[in-house]
Amino acid sequence: MWAALPSTAFAPPTAGFVHKAPSGIHEMGGYSSSSTTLTRLNAFVPLDDVATFASSTQMLATSAVPMLEGTLNSALSSSLDMASGILTSDNIKVAFSVATFFPQLPWLFLILLPNAGITKKLLGGYEIVTICCLVHFFIVTASIVQPDGTAPMAEFSDVFDPAGDPQKAMLGMMQYPNFVSEEWSHVLTWDLFVGRWIWLDGLKRGIFTSHSTLGCNLIGPPGLLLHWLTCVLTGKGLPGNEADLIEDNED
Repeated sequence: MWAALPSTAFAPPTAGFVHKAPSGIHEMGGYSSSSTTLTRLNAFVPLDDVATFASSTQMLATSAVPMLEGTLNSALSSSLDMASGILTSDNIKVAFSVATFFPQLPWLFLILLPNAGITKKLLGGYEIVTICCLVHFFIVTASIVQPDGTAPMAEFSDVFDPAGDPQKAMLGMMQYPNFVSEEWSHVLTWDLFVGRWIWLDGLKRGIFTSHSTLGCNLIGPPGLLLHWLTCVLTGKGLPGNEADLIEDNED
């Protein structure tokens, strides 16, 4: 039975199989040339289709760039329109009222309930002061984008001209509503910041502070002076150099 089989029965098949030779190697020892390989590849994926696909991809990319630019420009324009609708003179007036009345609630806690747990929870951190800072920042930002800004820079520089009349220059700037709004919220925010510090110093060293925080709310810096006086009269003394305390802790 085995003798009846031809000698070529166990020979490796060669017909119809083409092996791709590495680039630059000519046909030899069973390897086909690169042109034959391209011919075989073209039988599966016509090269004309590949060229058409590449051309279509390039056209798509070319048309996508203007489309993307248009989308970005539209989004930017919408954002600017939204911002211009928020940063208005009317909203500056609203922010002015917020800057005026919002701090009065924490002041009541500082003055009337300095040792209460709710006061410590509300003002122990910086959240309330930060809100006031953000309101002031909004007023400044909204004022800058207005046609007249906060006030003409030439007049503002006159306030810091020692050879001129700084007080008169400041009075002149008070005619600009946006400048008044910025300065008012500026003062109220820092008053609250200092009043909070007075209250904290009183808590740490056991000093009565209600009269000092009230003075700070009404007239600002004299409230701090009143606290210094209270510290001296009660024998607590003025606060030490806090920077030295920080260095001691680091050591």
